[in-house]
Amino acid sequence: MRTAIDTGCELRIARLFHALWHGERIACAIAMRQARVCHEPRARRFFALQATQEALHATVFLAAATLLAPRARSLRTPAIAALDDYRRRLDDDLAAGDLAGSVVGLQVVLEGLGEVVLKRLNPELNRHGARFAPWQKLLLAQEDIHHAFGCRWIRRGSGSALPALAASARDYLSLGSRVLAASEELFGYGLSTAASYEAQLRATLPEALRAEQP
Repeated sequence: MRTAIDTGCELRIARLFHALWHGERIACAIAMRQARVCHEPRARRFFALQATQEALHATVFLAAATLLAPRARSLRTPAIAALDDYRRRLDDDLAAGDLAGSVVGLQVVLEGLGEVVLKRLNPELNRHGARFAPWQKLLLAQEDIHHAFGCRWIRRGSGSALPALAASARDYLSLGSRVLAASEELFGYGLSTAASYEAQLRATLPEALRAEQP
């Protein structure tokens, strides 16, 4: 027989999974747009593959949220609105033809954020969401590949482009911090604080961008 505490934990994790589902849908849509506008064949194939993988991630998180809280009327949290603001900035970069800026936003910062969140939540998921363990390693491995691609993209760029990319990173870090601040589900287990997540997120930046941050 499940206790009220068990039910509360599962509802909290379901809300977190719902927010992750929303983030993965954003990543899928942006990667698809990147594939359409990129002129480099290898990078274009990577973006298309990433979009496919993000769609799989979204399916996994939605299924997990539904399984944990099948009777919940709504799993929406304030993080959804913050993620929508993040998406608007990504859309603006692509609409302006700034593919590199969108790479900073998606592959570097947003993928870094997802990786940090998933890694730091593992202890809690192991206690209350062990049924999802087989997916954790796959999702983390793919997030790491997407993030590493973005970091390589930045490192191979020209030095003259660095100030603009660093400015983009500052904006996306600020938006990412708003997502974290709106995600109280991440901090309900006594495992961490928003500030520690932000520090971990900054540490995922490539050195060239990290050195340019205040």
